[in-house]
Amino acid sequence: MKTAEAFKKQESKWFILRGENKFGPFEYGAMLSLIQKGELFDYNYVWSPGMTDWSLLGDTPEFSKDRLALLIQTKDPISHAFFVRAADRAEVKIPIYGHNDEYFFDGECLSVSENGALVLLNNPLLLPGHPIFLHFQQNEVLENSFNVLAQIVRKNFSRQRLNVKSGLHYAIRFLQVQDVGRSEITSLIKNFNDYKRSAQ
Repeated sequence: MKTAEAFKKQESKWFILRGENKFGPFEYGAMLSLIQKGELFDYNYVWSPGMTDWSLLGDTPEFSKDRLALLIQTKDPISHAFFVRAADRAEVKIPIYGHNDEYFFDGECLSVSENGALVLLNNPLLLPGHPIFLHFQQNEVLENSFNVLAQIVRKNFSRQRLNVKSGLHYAIRFLQVQDVGRSEITSLIKNFNDYKRSAQ
């Protein structure tokens, strides 16, 4: 789809399918807000006039990561539907262990803020809204190990055949963090931002 056609498509009204229930119509900007708030996911079905059938949000060009990045880059007025992150982040890799009272699993933290993190967990069965316990392991970037109680906010869609050890990306928000963990996160963010500034 050409860029001009794609942006014209954004003017369409959008509908969301949850089970047997249809919700909408929503403006494109409202859909962006639902995505960022963790209320609309890649595995939800959406439709707008002109589409032949319901499609997974993750397969819909108007909501691809490239399209959303382009909106922000070009300062398109519709990009104001995104809210600015309230907390600085550090892009760091930290090995983690976790459990949810049913399964133990391992994984990796990829990005962390004072409020939450982006993690790759080797368990595709976790769902948004569910609490999980995570242990951040000491490594070359983390001086002290610590534990957190977190909640799944977003789960990335995958077309791959999944088994109990398949890794998926999850966005999580922290509910409780050990004091030593808060200190470690603050230090990670400061060091990461100092490094970014010195590299510019």
